[in-house]
Amino acid sequence: MRQHKHAWLSLIAVFALILGACADEGGSDTTDSPGETPTTGTEELPVVRISALSGGLTGVAAQIVEENGFDVANGFDGEFFYNDPDASGQFFLQRESDVAFDFDAIGAAIARTEGLNVSVFYPILNNNNCILIQPGAAYGTPEDLIGEDVGHFGADSGTTTSFTIYIQTLFDFNLLDDYNLVETGPPALVELLQDGEVEAIFDFVPHSSRAMVQVEAECMFGPLASVELPNDAISHLSQMAAFEDWLDENPELAQAVIAAWDDAIAWILEDPTRITEEPYRTTLGQDDQAVLDLIAEQVTSIPLFTNDWSADVQAGTEAWIDLAADQDVLIEENPGGIVVDVSG
Repeated sequence: MRQHKHAWLSLIAVFALILGACADEGGSDTTDSPGETPTTGTEELPVVRISALSGGLTGVAAQIVEENGFDVANGFDGEFFYNDPDASGQFFLQRESDVAFDFDAIGAAIARTEGLNVSVFYPILNNNNCILIQPGAAYGTPEDLIGEDVGHFGADSGTTTSFTIYIQTLFDFNLLDDYNLVETGPPALVELLQDGEVEAIFDFVPHSSRAMVQVEAECMFGPLASVELPNDAISHLSQMAAFEDWLDENPELAQAVIAAWDDAIAWILEDPTRITEEPYRTTLGQDDQAVLDLIAEQVTSIPLFTNDWSADVQAGTEAWIDLAADQDVLIEENPGGIVVDVSG
């Protein structure tokens, strides 16, 4: 596990060097700065650059804000960027966006260990990760999979990291050592399970939803949002993240982005089938109506989305970071300053 952590930290260090180089160049960026007003249109509003993944639920979350004008309704002009998963973290850490919809507390902790003062300030997605098995498979707990072939999409992914922490905490073994891990992309994991090339997979909505419909896979462990941890620790799949200085300089804009997401989640809950229609259907990357129907059901049954940033949830997020540090999963200590409340 330690070698995976060092690889992640090395990548963050590269980002830090890039940031320093960009700062030295000064004046070459023509993109609107945080808080700068656009020069076109009938009303001048401060610009907030928001990044999310090009597919999946964080992309859907950002698109809902954009498509419904919840940014303008809450007093800012959103500039939205939808990035490939391999590039999205780098895009944000290079400060090409002000707010990331696809970051999390562990990612912020790793960034802070390398001097990049990133904080999370509002939740987007509950942790819907599942360990999926074939129907009728004789596995009841994660311990039953020790020594078996298990599909995942990267030791440093948020999904595998989540399972590593949960399983070490609750079952006292290290899945990175004790499972025979087979790596491929999240969509292809479904086919690995279907073809019997692995006994189980780690995956998330919408791919886990497709596995449940097309393979009749069972969620043997999860969704993780429903699994209790010590100290009421809470693991979100994604949270809003920003650099600390941006939050300090733009508290009202941060609150406006939060308000826009509050509007978006209310819009979703009015009719969850809305996220199965275009353009969200394309963003989810699913064309099987039965899969889309299941995703609409999971909006409330898991639930997929969240805007609960109560004191208890913030404390639970801190407890989650502490769990990762206690187990030496990607971080060795909680660097502090990760979880912030900008509600004023």
